Amino acid sequence: MECQRRWRPFSSSWLLILEVFALRETQAAHHRHVGQFTAVSTVHSLLELNAISFVDDIEIGSYNKVHRQIMIKISWISEALGVKYITQRRNLLVDHEQHFWWAMHYFAKNETNPNRNHTGQLLADCEIDNGIKVKSHIHLIWDGEEIYRIDEEVGHWETLKPEGQIYHHVLHSPFWTDLRKRYMNLYCVDLMKKIVGYKNVRDNVPPEVTVSRHVNPEGSIILSCTATGFYPHSILLRWEKNGKLGVWGKETSSGTLPNVDATFYLHLTLELPPEDSGMGYTCVVEHSQLKTPAVYPVPEKPTVETWVLALGIMLAVILLLSCAGAFIVWKKKNKSDMYV
Repeated sequence: MECQRRWRPFSSSWLLILEVFALRETQAAHHRHVGQFTAVSTVHSLLELNAISFVDDIEIGSYNKVHRQIMIKISWISEALGVKYITQRRNLLVDHEQHFWWAMHYFAKNETNPNRNHTGQLLADCEIDNGIKVKSHIHLIWDGEEIYRIDEEVGHWETLKPEGQIYHHVLHSPFWTDLRKRYMNLYCVDLMKKIVGYKNVRDNVPPEVTVSRHVNPEGSIILSCTATGFYPHSILLRWEKNGKLGVWGKETSSGTLPNVDATFYLHLTLELPPEDSGMGYTCVVEHSQLKTPAVYPVPEKPTVETWVLALGIMLAVILLLSCAGAFIVWKKKNKSDMYV
């Protein structure tokens, strides 16, 4: 019995430690949450209000004024957030209908045509890395033109259109400043942490890597390394020569950018001086889905660029079709000559 009593608290503590490490492992990546609010109204009434939420470029939920319900796109997210949280969020969005109409009415108060429709948009995004907020922005758009934006790290609204100056003081008021900070932390950062701390919104995928080399007209050698189709966002590409790090030429990077399928890609190039033969270079790739850093040797011979190959194929097809067309015309002409 004494042994059992001692084991229980130890077991609970051990499970808690495992859960913490599992949560850290899930959060130990870059994540981004984007919220898009679009309202359409006249001076008299709010006609439409739609809200869409994306985590890591995957739509997770939406809301519209007609149904007044939050539509969850991924079933397990309901479990991650809980019924109480979703209900509170839904009630808040219903209340926001009045707030959006008030804001739209305020912006359109000098409108000469009271029946004209206006569109207002609020775009909010935040990013975390290893569970820590690293970026946060808000954009306010009126009838398709961005009027204001703010970088939360800077904390100062930037007015992008002269007509927006008259409302500048409203955005800087203590009430709206406190509301903005509270909402961005509560519904952008904390909501995202709840979701990614429970489960990734998509499966992790290792990168597909291609390495090439070609000689430019000036005689220098260009080495290219492209990693694409990977998730999560964090990745490291580097050049090594004969297994060693160093600086051998001009290095450029595309930066990690999104693909249409919510995965990412990164393109890295190295321009070597003409006196460098380009031999012995490798592209080393590190990603959470690779057990060890992957090494990709650079081809010894120049690689045929994809666009050159595609152009050659296209020209060959055009030539073939032209020859076939000429043969058909020639054959028809011969037949007509036989009946003359």
